[in-house]
Amino acid sequence: MANRSPVLRIITSAARDSLKPLGLAQRGRSRLWIDDHGWWLGVVEFTPPRIAGSGLYVGAMWL
Repeated sequence: MANRSPVLRIITSAARDSLKPLGLAQRGRSRLWIDDHGWWLGVVEFTPPRIAGSGLYVGAMWL
């Protein structure tokens, strides 16, 4: 398994501290966090770091 970059470890740790208490669950070891309410779904995704940062996508889907 490849070593994870320090930036990715910091982002994952911050996401875990912030999103897990809100009820979101990380999808495996991916950058995708899901908030399933049965009839709607919240999605948070951290895009891969380009230089020394990350992008963030947030979406909602009505099922």
